Amino acid sequence: MVKVLLEFIVVFIIVYLVNYFTLVRNRTKYDKKKVPPELLYLKKIYNINIKKINYKKFVYAYAFINTFIISTIYIIVFYLLSSMILRIIVGIILLILMIIICYGLLARYYLSHENNE
Repeated sequence: MVKVLLEFIVVFIIVYLVNYFTLVRNRTKYDKKKVPPELLYLKKIYNINIKKINYKKFVYAYAFINTFIISTIYIIVFYLLSSMILRIIVGIILLILMIIICYGLLARYYLSHENNE
């Protein structure tokens, strides 16, 4: 159990660093031409007002969420399943579910802050 937790932490850190240096570092200022698909998803599905959110914090939040999703799916798929086809199928299903759940929670956070202001 400790080995799995340690591997999760190592994978999380590696994926976050890769994500940070490839995506986050260059996107801290809002640009209408380079809007991340995560923001478009929140705007379309949950009607989040883009102008009311702190874009820089959002970029860090979606990088953290994406890293969490990737790391969690990696650990679940590689430690619980042995068949490669089953790994792919379960990985895709988990990916869809975790995106819906995690970004739903992020949308609720932004909606509650919009209502408080």
